[in-house]
Amino acid sequence: MLIDFTRIYSYLTNMLQEYSISDLFPELSKQVSCQIYQFQKIDISHWVCPYKCNFYSIIWFTEKYIHSTADFSTYPILPNRIFLISPEQIHNRSYHFNTTGYIFMFDKAIAARLGIDFILPYVDVPVIHIPLLKLVIENAIHKGPDSDIEIDLLYFYSLIVDEIGSGNSVHKGMNILLGNFKKLILANDMKAQSLYQYADSLHIPLDFLNDTCHNLAGNSAKQFLMDVKISEAKRLLIYSRLNVSDIAYRLGFEDASYFSRIFKKRTALSPSSFLGKYRK
Repeated sequence: MLIDFTRIYSYLTNMLQEYSISDLFPELSKQVSCQIYQFQKIDISHWVCPYKCNFYSIIWFTEKYIHSTADFSTYPILPNRIFLISPEQIHNRSYHFNTTGYIFMFDKAIAARLGIDFILPYVDVPVIHIPLLKLVIENAIHKGPDSDIEIDLLYFYSLIVDEIGSGNSVHKGMNILLGNFKKLILANDMKAQSLYQYADSLHIPLDFLNDTCHNLAGNSAKQFLMDVKISEAKRLLIYSRLNVSDIAYRLGFEDASYFSRIFKKRTALSPSSFLGKYRK
């Protein structure tokens, strides 16, 4: 049976509420492509969960720490933890109305132009670097909503990237490699490939790919591959009309029963139980 994957993603878009930067700033007369704001001044209480945004976000919470839920994974919001949110991610809850902090928002065109691509869900920043990060953000805020703040965004992001790499060019290169590995997994309709094939496509030995995944993601290349596929399976279960067998085929699993076993092992829920828990 042939599956029309273009229609699948149209289902994802149609079934899930999607918000733009302009939805946050309806008072602005022109379309907004890049914006910086204090988080506590943004009202998203009326947004329907779950939802996704069609823009990138860099969110730095400074007070009222709670939990952030994205793509069905829950992350504690801790002091000096900066979250990196990509457009394709699904948000399963809103933030506490008393939460304070800052948020950089920018569209896909700006991300592509500036070479910004998120791989990790968050970055923990040492206290010693906080004054400089805050200075960059405050400078961008004081420019006003109609100013060009791309240079501030790029500088802020470069400081975060430096922190991820700890100033080590080798580490930064590994971070790019991990991003390319994820792109390969998601490419070509997620056709089943061996880890050796992925490593060959990246022009590196498999051992180096494994070391990179361990150093940056905390697990093996095989586990990283499976995490990406399970995240995609969650999206398809809830926001597409595919059945479990179709999803298993879509993600390159041998059969539906094997996919269900792996899914339950990873999430503690069967695909049908997961669907019943999250689909409204």
